[in-house]
Amino acid sequence: MLKIIFVLLSRGDYYRDAATNYEKLTVERNAPRWMKMLKKYGYITVAA
Repeated sequence: MLKIIFVLLSRGDYYRDAATNYEKLTVERNAPRWMKMLKKYGYITVAA
């Protein structure tokens, strides 16, 4: 346990669970905001 803590602190990194898909979580959380901003700036047109 101490070895893991030492490695994380020396790298300046944080623990990442191998079973978790962090990229998928990031996209799921941010996609609605990204879509709203694309519509706001005219990159996506809203059908009328």
